[in-house]
Amino acid sequence: MKKDESDGTFRLRIYGKAELACLYFPNRSPETARRNLYRWMYRCPSIREGLAALGHDKHRKFFLKPEVEVIVRGLGEP
Repeated sequence: MKKDESDGTFRLRIYGKAELACLYFPNRSPETARRNLYRWMYRCPSIREGLAALGHDKHRKFFLKPEVEVIVRGLGEP
């Protein structure tokens, strides 16, 4: 998720998959960051189950706000 420019706090919103991944892996290319994020998500059952319950579409190019919330709950803020 993105840090709010004004006070450095974290905001829940819709994120492109590579955009969110780059927040977790800032020193990696977008593609590598995305693969690493998916690897972490796969290893966290609460994220897999939460996204499945929300009907996550793995082919969509972005994460919806509730999906971002599930990911952050499982991995912590980037």
